[in-house]
Amino acid sequence: MHLAIVGAGMAGLSAAREMRRRRPDLMITIYEKSRGFGGRVATRRRDGFVFDHGAQVIKAPDASIEHLLTAELPIEELRRMDRPVYVFHTDGTIAEGDPTLNAEPSWFYASGLNRLGKLLAADLDVRLETRIAALRREAGSARWMLFDAQGAHVGTADAVLLTPPAPQTAEILAMSDFDPPLRDMLVRELIHVPYRRCLTMTLAYNRPIERPFYALVNVDRQHPMAWLALEHTKGSERCPPGHSLLIAQMAGPFSMQQWDAPAEELASAVIEIVSMALGEDLRQPLWYDRQGWRYALPDGMANPAVLNTTQTGLFFAGDYTVGLGRIHLAIRSGQEIADTIASWLR
Repeated sequence: MHLAIVGAGMAGLSAAREMRRRRPDLMITIYEKSRGFGGRVATRRRDGFVFDHGAQVIKAPDASIEHLLTAELPIEELRRMDRPVYVFHTDGTIAEGDPTLNAEPSWFYASGLNRLGKLLAADLDVRLETRIAALRREAGSARWMLFDAQGAHVGTADAVLLTPPAPQTAEILAMSDFDPPLRDMLVRELIHVPYRRCLTMTLAYNRPIERPFYALVNVDRQHPMAWLALEHTKGSERCPPGHSLLIAQMAGPFSMQQWDAPAEELASAVIEIVSMALGEDLRQPLWYDRQGWRYALPDGMANPAVLNTTQTGLFFAGDYTVGLGRIHLAIRSGQEIADTIASWLR
């Protein structure tokens, strides 16, 4: 038996890991369109700086996620965030965050959060830079044939797990050749899930910027900035001594309005917003880095019961099945779909 997984993000990798544990006899192949693992759990390096420009920390609100991080995976680079998250309002007021939420363990890796994707992918068969564009039933059987963006046949499997964001998964299905009523029903379920865009701006400075918190989160959702992190508080590996590193993740409306703005214009606007939030003149960074996340966070969810009860060997997992973009929820989504796949394979 062969399982194909489309997407090497948290959901796809955790599902593969769980399926390998349950069914060591099962062949598993993961197809990932990019050059790395982890999806939006991403890290960049520049001029001696290291920064997580997608997800910022791994929340572990339950024992299973903490056990995965601290007992199942190597812990040499694992660090617990020891600073709280504060909140801010549109009027600029900053206050201490929710003590219950701040008490939940938050983790990161010294070399960057993309370390998690590499650890989860260890010993798995992952075909990087392979974009799956369509599926088709194999003639005379119930197996699935997978085709890349050039139309080349890249693999055949008994079951397929699709984990890209809902709009991208819908595109794959819309280009696929199988039972039209079923295909159309699945596409309709997926296109109901809207996503927020997010522009992320990383700002490096050659001076200390210190506050009692690790990050600020906007709680009234009326500010142009959703989240501001002091990335240098993650440790000395993050930037040279005496330097600072800020990461501003902009709110959905601002990101949509400024999506195509020239880099300098966007940087100037974000720096002004960050300066106002911190009450400090930050208009002369060493450098800035822009990242646009087209499918940053789902603003709703598809019904997993509708998607995963087709009895056709097609399965679905990811943030759009839980309605929130959180690392631990994506991991749990992968683990839970492994239960469904394992039952189907019996």
